[in-house]
Amino acid sequence: MTTDPSIRAEFIAGLRRLAAFLADNPKVPVPSFGAEISIYPLGSDDDKRAAVDRVADLIGSQPSDGTDYITARDFGPITYRAIAISTERMSGFDAWLSFRDAVSA
Repeated sequence: MTTDPSIRAEFIAGLRRLAAFLADNPKVPVPSFGAEISIYPLGSDDDKRAAVDRVADLIGSQPSDGTDYITARDFGPITYRAIAISTERMSGFDAWLSFRDAVSA
């Protein structure tokens, strides 16, 4: 997650190139149910939640506190969202992933 002007400009230019490519190539499929652009703040749990709160203010959205702390804004079928995943939940996911090579078919 960054607000660096050069990285932002490159990201926005990439989105525009993608949109132009899809417009020029109507046989290239797009998602049937939309797409998401998600940012994941780093830092402590408090830092991540504060970052989501800042994004919520910037995009005019209210954060929701469920499994993760999330704020989002829809642009038609495209959703922009910021997600704070707690250290505890991330640790559980990392532990689950650690078993991926232990099982073979």
